[in-house]
Amino acid sequence: MTDDVLIEARDLTKLHHTAGGVVRAVDGIDLSIRRGETLGLVGESGCGKSTLGRTLIRLHEPDEGSIRYGERDIAHLNRKELRPLRGDLQMVFQDPFASLNPRRSIRQILTEPFSVHGIGTRKERRQIVDDLIEKVGLHSDFAERYPHEISGGQRQRIAIARAIALDPNVVVCDEPVSALDVSVQAQIINLMRRLQTSSGAAYLFISHDLSVIGYMADRIAVMYLGEIVEDAPKAALWKEPLHPYTQALFSAIAQPDPPSVPRRKRVPIEGDIPSAINPPSGCRFRSRCPFAMPICAEQKPALKEPAGRAGTRVSCHLVNSP
Repeated sequence: MTDDVLIEARDLTKLHHTAGGVVRAVDGIDLSIRRGETLGLVGESGCGKSTLGRTLIRLHEPDEGSIRYGERDIAHLNRKELRPLRGDLQMVFQDPFASLNPRRSIRQILTEPFSVHGIGTRKERRQIVDDLIEKVGLHSDFAERYPHEISGGQRQRIAIARAIALDPNVVVCDEPVSALDVSVQAQIINLMRRLQTSSGAAYLFISHDLSVIGYMADRIAVMYLGEIVEDAPKAALWKEPLHPYTQALFSAIAQPDPPSVPRRKRVPIEGDIPSAINPPSGCRFRSRCPFAMPICAEQKPALKEPAGRAGTRVSCHLVNSP
């Protein structure tokens, strides 16, 4: 792990046991996020994005693999060993109303992290909370309100305030603006960028909205059925996605008329997402891929760097063939 990599997963696997069988929701994933970097994570609903984010910061227990945070493998620490690290690893959830306790005031919600970790006196915590509320663009008077008394955008600002309260080094943002009106989304996104610039935290930013990812991310990872199929710097991926699934996702982005950039060639995806309990052999995307070859059914493609694309990893026989 290089010096600037803050958190790194290797062969990370999370299983869900269902009545129909075992779902490999996160299946042998390798990823890393550097200090101050935002890694965007995209993919269709149900592909395992949220599970990956929660497993990475140990809100879910991993079944296999390692998670290096700093110089320590935190994948299998027990609850007591994890507790000192909780302030460093935080999450902003999709639905701010569901993630905030409706029976507690904003002040009580934001005071809790400091109480749990024994930070400050009662008087000091009041001032810290007031400053925190103002840091996310609200007036300190909001501290005495309850979640149901404020708007969705304001609730998400409070959720962000709670996440950054202890100056975390890693923040997982799970669809943090998808439940908000479009007019509010830009405000929240810009707020998160400003907070990251001042703190240097690493973000894993999960979204199905490629325009949001394009604005927030430095690198983008594309996920399909529990696996990462492409991982590249944003500029390279935006200019020339290599995996057929990534090409299909990007070709579906709505463009203005007349377009500001050349229109992308439409890449069709046929059929529905296969069963996560019984995925296709070899390449999991082959059953929907317009370029599938016999080897795609026989051999799982490795996620590796193709010739001439430094910093990009692709899991595709078509791209990585000699």
